[in-house]
Amino acid sequence: MKEKLSALRSKYIIDGIQQELTPSQMLESLGGLCADDALGGEEWLAGRIVDESSSPGPSSFETDPAKTEKYLDKVLVATRRPSMVFSAEYTRSRIEQVLIDCIWRVGHFSLGDLGLDLRWTWNDRRLGNMAALYSSVCAATEYIDALGIGIRSYSEAHGDCSLELSAGLRPGAGEDLLVENPFGSEKPRLGQGSISSVLAPDPQSWVVYIPFDTSSYRLGGSLLAQVLGASPAVAPSVNDPDYFIDCFEVVRELVEDGILLSGATVSGGGLITALKGMTTAKTGVDVDLSDLRRAMGEDDPVRLLFAEVPGAVVQIRDIDFDYLDAELLLQDVAFYPLGHPVAGGRLRLHSSQRTGIQNILESLIRSQSGEGED
Repeated sequence: MKEKLSALRSKYIIDGIQQELTPSQMLESLGGLCADDALGGEEWLAGRIVDESSSPGPSSFETDPAKTEKYLDKVLVATRRPSMVFSAEYTRSRIEQVLIDCIWRVGHFSLGDLGLDLRWTWNDRRLGNMAALYSSVCAATEYIDALGIGIRSYSEAHGDCSLELSAGLRPGAGEDLLVENPFGSEKPRLGQGSISSVLAPDPQSWVVYIPFDTSSYRLGGSLLAQVLGASPAVAPSVNDPDYFIDCFEVVRELVEDGILLSGATVSGGGLITALKGMTTAKTGVDVDLSDLRRAMGEDDPVRLLFAEVPGAVVQIRDIDFDYLDAELLLQDVAFYPLGHPVAGGRLRLHSSQRTGIQNILESLIRSQSGEGED
C-alpha cells in the first residue's frame, strides 16, 4: 500500500520561504486532538511541501440589481466550494458561521464553552492549493485563539478541496473553575433543539439584521461569484473577533431570554439566502434595505444581499423592539430593521426614501393611539 503524505504534519516552503511551524503544530498549540491518531487510522508520513500562494486577478464582476431574483435562484442550488484565493477569509467566515449556528440551540452556554472539530480535505492538483491549506490553518488557529474558544479535534483527508466544521461543548467546559475562562459558563448545557428558523406569521413583528463583523460587503469568494464564474479581487475580511464576541453574547442572551420568535444564520449565499430560508409557503417578508445601504455607503444592493459577511437575522415582537434596541446599544452592536412578515410567502425587496427609524416611530404612534379604545 502506498503511504500517504500528511498535509498537516509536513513542513511548508511557500513563495520560497520556510514556514516555522507545521499545520499540526499550530493546531496542537491550542490543545487540538488529531482525530486520525485518536481513531487509530492509517499512518501519515511527514514530509516537505513546496508551493506558491495564489493571488486574485483583476475584478471583472459587474452586477445588475434587476437580476437579483435570477442570482438567488442560481445560488440556492449551488454547491459551496472553498476559495483557494481567499482561503484565510473563507476559513474565518466559516468559523463564525458555525458558531452563529450554535446560538439558536436550546440550553445555557457562552462562546467560551464551545470548541470546534475541523477537517481539511485538500489536494495538490493545482498550483496554490497547498499554500491555501497552510493559510487556512494559520487563519483558523489565530482566529480560534482570538475568540477564546477551543479545538476539540482536527483531521485531514485527500480529495476535492473542502473544510468541514462542527461545534460543540469543549471537553471539560465548566468543570475546572480554577482555569481562567472569561467567556465560559459555570454549568454549560448545549441542547439538541433550537428556536424556529422560519418566520412566525405576525405582521406586526420586526425582522432585524445583525451583522457579526465590521467587514465591508464584497463578493470575492462568494457563492454568487462562483456560480457566475466571476473573479472579484476583494473578499470580506472577516477579522474582528472582539466585535464577534459582543454580537454572539448579546444575541445568545436574547435567545435564552425567549425574546426571539425565529432566527437564522447569514452564511453561504449571504443575507438574501438567509431571508429566503425563513419564508414559508404562507409567510413571506417585506424587506427595505434603505438603512443598511446608507450605513454601509453602498449603492449596489447586490453586494449587500450576496456578500457573505457572517451575521444573524432575527424576528422579534413589536412590543420587544425597545428591549432589543437597549441590549444591542449597550454592547455597541449595530443592527438594521428590515421590515415585517407578510402573507403569501414571497420575499419582497425594495429601498425606500424613508428610514427604519421613521417606520418604527410611526409604528409606536399607531400602537399608542389605539390604547384606551373600545
